[in-house]
Order: sequence, then structure tokens, then C-alpha cells
Amino acid sequence: MTGLAAAGNLDLVRDLGADEALDYRTTGPADLGEFDVVLDSAGTDLRAYRRLLAPGGRMVAITVGSPADAAYLLASTAFGSRRIRFFAGNPTNALFAELTGYVESGAIRPVVDTVHELGDIAEAHRALERGGVRGKHVIRLANA
Repeated sequence: MTGLAAAGNLDLVRDLGADEALDYRTTGPADLGEFDVVLDSAGTDLRAYRRLLAPGGRMVAITVGSPADAAYLLASTAFGSRRIRFFAGNPTNALFAELTGYVESGAIRPVVDTVHELGDIAEAHRALERGGVRGKHVIRLANA
């Protein structure tokens, strides 16, 4: 698995399981090889990263950068051997229970950047908008 991240996050990406961690500021699509799967969590250049897919490969886009990207994504779901798929998070109680089991067993480890109290939710949004997040921002709903 290859991960692209800011230089300051490369150790974290390796710690999360990437075989290779590369700085996205100095590594572009032209510097990379072919992949069976591309997971785009940042809304990058869909066309450039789609070209990296092996025939029959799939790309999952969690976010898109513009309406033109959204249209391109829609068209790619039907045309070509290298398809992009939407990510839709519709978890069920059973899926949350399964995920909880993985976390409790140590099979996966969530990365939490900051825990905010519910009254500080506006600050949580500002922090996300500033960028540089290393994990999730969690909102505590009640004192635990």
C-alpha cells in the first residue's frame, strides 16, 4: 500500500500500515506506478489518478473538488475499464458492532486528533477548515 500525505505526516502514514509513504507536495501522479485500487480522500485530480488504475481497477472518491469533477466521476461509473465509485457511508448497528470488535481486538486503531466538548463544536469546524488534521476530531456528547 502506498500513501500520499504531507511530509510531516509520513511517519503516521507508515505507522498506519503503508508500505510506502510519499510527500504529496513533491510526488505527483506521473511519479507513481499502477494500482489496483486508489482511495482519494482529498478530492484531488480525479483524471490523473484514475490513469494510475490497472485495467479493471477501481477508484473510490470520498470527496470531489468541483462540479466538473462530480460530472467526471458520474461518467466514469459507466464508461471505461477503470471506474470511479462514490463512497456512501450508510452504517447499520450491525456494522458499528463489527467495527467496535475490530477496535477492541486491536485489529484497527482509530486516530484521534482532538476531542471537543459539544459546546466547542464551532471551534472543531474552524480547526478542520484550517487543515493539518492528523486524525479525527471527535465531539463529546456527554461527560463520560
